[in-house]
Amino acid sequence: MITMKSLGLADAGLVIQAGIDHANKIGSPSTIAVVDAGGTVIAQARMDGASLSSVVLAYDKAYTSLSCRLATSEITKIAQPGGDFYGIANGLGGRAIIFPGGIPIRVGGQVIGAVGASGGNGAQDEEVARAAAAGFFC
Repeated sequence: MITMKSLGLADAGLVIQAGIDHANKIGSPSTIAVVDAGGTVIAQARMDGASLSSVVLAYDKAYTSLSCRLATSEITKIAQPGGDFYGIANGLGGRAIIFPGGIPIRVGGQVIGAVGASGGNGAQDEEVARAAAAGFFC
């Protein structure tokens, strides 16, 4: 039998709020999605003014980050021609996202979930996602 740790709803609430707070601070209306260790969305919030496309992108960023156990900004680098992850953009059933903004959440080296942020440019999404993930540890 395998026992897995996973984010819960209360944890996801902390992550979402930290992401919203940071997105407000930098003026980037965003959607923030949190997935558990199995890749299922446990919480998602779309801020007023966030684009409609940000809803799916935030979820898929979180899912990609969880699936690969890497930040999507790192996947971007290794998904280029000749890279170890070249071709992943066509993977995960079409859900793989290689834009910045997906961050795995780890406890004791184990990935227990992930967060995705979308709505700004790549740097803003990455910043919001990192701030959101840090909210779990506050």
